[in-house]
Amino acid sequence: MLPFDPFIIPVLLYAETHFRFFGILPSLLYRNNPEVLFDLPRRIGPGSDLPVLLLCNDIDRFPAQCAEVTIAVTQNGEPARRFGFESLDKYIVEHPFSFQSAVYLFTIPRIELKTGTAFITCTATMKRGKKTNTIINDNLPGSSKLSFSCFISDEPLPGHEYCSLGDMHVHSHYSQSHVEFGPPIEIIDLLSKCYGIDFVVITDHSYDLACSMTDYLKPDCRLPRWDSIFKDVSNKKFNTIVVLGEEISCLNSKGKAVHLCGIGIQKYISGTMDGARRTAMDKQLSIAEVISELHSQQGVAFAAHPGSKMGIFQRLFLKRGNWEQRDCSFPLDGIQGINNGFGKNWAKAKSLWIKELKKGHKLSLAAGNDCHGDFNRYRYLAVPFVSIGESFHRYFSNAMTGIYQNISSQQDVIQGLKKGKTFVTTGPYLCIGASTSPFESIVSNEEYDLTNKELSIAIISSPEFGLPYCIRLFYGDMRQNPETMIFCKYFNKKHYTVIENLPGLKVADRGYVRAEAECLKEDGRLSFSATSPCYFSK
Repeated sequence: MLPFDPFIIPVLLYAETHFRFFGILPSLLYRNNPEVLFDLPRRIGPGSDLPVLLLCNDIDRFPAQCAEVTIAVTQNGEPARRFGFESLDKYIVEHPFSFQSAVYLFTIPRIELKTGTAFITCTATMKRGKKTNTIINDNLPGSSKLSFSCFISDEPLPGHEYCSLGDMHVHSHYSQSHVEFGPPIEIIDLLSKCYGIDFVVITDHSYDLACSMTDYLKPDCRLPRWDSIFKDVSNKKFNTIVVLGEEISCLNSKGKAVHLCGIGIQKYISGTMDGARRTAMDKQLSIAEVISELHSQQGVAFAAHPGSKMGIFQRLFLKRGNWEQRDCSFPLDGIQGINNGFGKNWAKAKSLWIKELKKGHKLSLAAGNDCHGDFNRYRYLAVPFVSIGESFHRYFSNAMTGIYQNISSQQDVIQGLKKGKTFVTTGPYLCIGASTSPFESIVSNEEYDLTNKELSIAIISSPEFGLPYCIRLFYGDMRQNPETMIFCKYFNKKHYTVIENLPGLKVADRGYVRAEAECLKEDGRLSFSATSPCYFSK
């Protein structure tokens, strides 16, 4: 019997060292050791200790023990301070897949850290039988082993008093396959709190949630994984608002698989056609059917990374497709316009989004990072079976969804998205408000009466995210005319807070405005923000 289903053709995206076609074909990455990876947040907010995660994957296949861990912290060019950890059993995090992945959590006290950038190097001593290996940061062949970077901040995220911030697309250890794995939900929650965000949406794959708890290749119609994650999220107390969602595979208008994120749901929604495994669930739902089911559960539906373009292997082997304009015309509640950052995917997603806005389709703007861990950097397969790559600009909470209200429950997150009270950001706070209260947003799906009122745009940033560089305001009239930029201003000021009043704004009887902003960091890189529309009547 083959060690895996020979009809499975996985998509090789995530860094792994154990998969080989048919279990025997060559791979330059294959190792007879568990995958060992350290990880930690890219920033920590005021008062937070620094959590350091160690994940040892596939220990059921390659038994090994971690005997000792050393964490070295360097700041301001000073000599490294080393923190040693022994008797590691007390650092183990219990979770439903402990038989397969050992998870350790270590903490560096905040009192040991200074404000500013810290560089962290983690070393593990692993024992397997009589052999002892020393691992620096990870044991993935060909990875850089470079130190992790973490910004130690004494300030909350910009504009936090006017909004709540979260990551809308995150995978946990329930998303398991030949080539992917993730952290426990408790770890995601803790690192969310340390980073400084208020909520996190767990969106594990629908095809992963339809498998056995003990064998991720074996379908199980009793849905033990769904039951387990539902209980985890429903019954545990968290540091942040943890929202249960699902990344659902469904059929687009061309009959190809695309992903749609549903949040705030109570029952599993099927979608297994591109899960790279056999499935006992034959019925595959269309986008319209998934949205209908989500709405019947009082959930919210948004297009997952619609700006992404599927690669040739995904198209050939998994029948994956792309989000088309007609697909966005279904009654979605929002669109994940930002997937990790404001790159080329944003341009495509924005085009789809704006065309829908012009039709009168009120779509909230959302952001996520599609992280399977990736708290500090993204490790992936640069060339399947050949080489590992790393991206230091893709990480958990790099792109955030802001909701213009203080949230205290999952329902608050859902309602904020339904009402269109959102913006997306890689740091700065941005809002459209009235000139009398410029930091309080009027962005919403509800129409705002402009009679005798003056609009304003406000940015709040910080040294961490850069000085305000540019603001733009765009106008759409719900007709056939193209969206137009009606205001643009560049700044050369040394102020991290900017307010621009917009007197005499002339608009049609019905339409919308939306804003975009850029801030310039000291290293020359930009951080971005963009709002959902503010609709108006006169």
